[in-house]
Amino acid sequence: MNDSSNSLSITWKSEYNINNLKIDREHQELFAVAREALKISKSKSEKDHIDKLKSLVKKLFTYVGTHFTNEQKHMAEIAYPDLEEHIILHKNMLNNLKNLVHDLNDMEIEKIQESIYNFIEEYFVKHIIEEDKKIQIWHTNLEDLKKNFSWREIYSLDNKELDDDHKELFDIAKEAFKEVSPEERNIKIKNILNRLYAYMKTHFKNEEKYMQEINYPLLDAHKKLHIQIISTINEFVKKLPNSNENLFEKELAKLIDTLLISHVVFEDRKIINWLKSNHN
Repeated sequence: MNDSSNSLSITWKSEYNINNLKIDREHQELFAVAREALKISKSKSEKDHIDKLKSLVKKLFTYVGTHFTNEQKHMAEIAYPDLEEHIILHKNMLNNLKNLVHDLNDMEIEKIQESIYNFIEEYFVKHIIEEDKKIQIWHTNLEDLKKNFSWREIYSLDNKELDDDHKELFDIAKEAFKEVSPEERNIKIKNILNRLYAYMKTHFKNEEKYMQEINYPLLDAHKKLHIQIISTINEFVKKLPNSNENLFEKELAKLIDTLLISHVVFEDRKIINWLKSNHN
């Protein structure tokens, strides 16, 4: 087994919590099953453990299906408006895992290990942060959302300039949560959106300059992600005139938490990880 496969690990982190006890416990159980499978796949006694590994992958598939059923039931109970779209995402993830189960007998143990890791880290974690958090934000009252919505050190990239830029996002959200009179509301919204656009223009420019300075190989792909984020926010702004005015704060919080913070956790962290691995 090569060194890169031995370095793979699956760890539950606090930022994956969506503050729903049952769903968070099920997510953690999925991580536990995947960790056990990875542990076995790293064993030197491959022949002795291959059957147990395959059994655990099948267990993971079954548990994911059960969890998705429970999560969809929860969304239906709270009348979550994006239930149908969420179900489609679940089906796509289950199909990916089903294909893994189907191909197990023809796969080398290293490939199985890599596939388990990719499913959890690239698909499942991203789904939690980008999609499952939307459920809880939608279901949480504004006062509780204010209390829980803040920068966490777990978001840190160990780069002060980038971290300070990212903290600015939460300052923008705090401004959105400030109560104002109905007469001042439109002014508040306009100021927040102007600040958000100014933030993106400056931050993305700084980040792209930094990637260029360190010769980051995924610079062009990262630039495209920045363009996609701006496009998503433009769509958010277009919908504002027809939306319930009381939903602005929640929708902005959802946008920051599930779009921009997801970008930090998944994409910006890749920059730092690449830098550490190539400039030691």
